[in-house]
Amino acid sequence: MKLLNRNCARRRSGIASVECALVVPFLAMILMGTFELGRAMMVKTILSDAARKACRTGIKRDKGNTDIVNEAIDVMKDNGFDASKFNPNSLGSVNITITDPDGNPLSEALDAPSGSVVSVQVNIPVSSTTWVAPFYLGSGTTLESETVVMMKQ
Repeated sequence: MKLLNRNCARRRSGIASVECALVVPFLAMILMGTFELGRAMMVKTILSDAARKACRTGIKRDKGNTDIVNEAIDVMKDNGFDASKFNPNSLGSVNITITDPDGNPLSEALDAPSGSVVSVQVNIPVSSTTWVAPFYLGSGTTLESETVVMMKQ
């Protein structure tokens, strides 16, 4: 009778090893997905902060487009996105749209009259923000962005 119990115990440990080998990859994928989702939410918040602070700078009377772009870059740098991950005009971008109170587009925030609408959009490639997604999405094709709109003072 004891011999029979030993054979069952050996068989059970083999089954447990097979079950573990089948389940661990799925658990690892769920764990990596959780990390990626958390990172994506963090980056979305950083982009929102950069766009909000840049737009807030753009609605001031004495600030122009250069000040807006520099403000967005500073926020991104403060959060660990250096020139290798966020570099406007080559990797990521800061898009500024200004419309005067009559609805006419303007090219410079400094010249915009009071009541103009300033819109700032900050874009960054997903490949600069995630660890796993570039393997599936390709390099630099998909953008993550955030837009903030405010009225000039």
